[in-house]
Amino acid sequence: MHRPARTVPVVDTVGAGDAFVAGLLSGWLDGVDAPTRLDRAVTTGAFVVATRGDWEGLPDRAELTLLDHGPGGTVR
Repeated sequence: MHRPARTVPVVDTVGAGDAFVAGLLSGWLDGVDAPTRLDRAVTTGAFVVATRGDWEGLPDRAELTLLDHGPGGTVR
């Protein structure tokens, strides 16, 4: 299974791996299928690297779709 990285401005890479695993595990706990878990993991990691700090950028479930907006869309 493969999911390309999301294109976001990288501010700080600290916490990216932990965020990836948090997204993967939260999808597992929500009972979603493997491709959806992987997408959530990649998305959660993208939010974290776009923010300074190791956990400050973690999205909640309602924010997970914000990166799906096209160029010029509001992310936060």
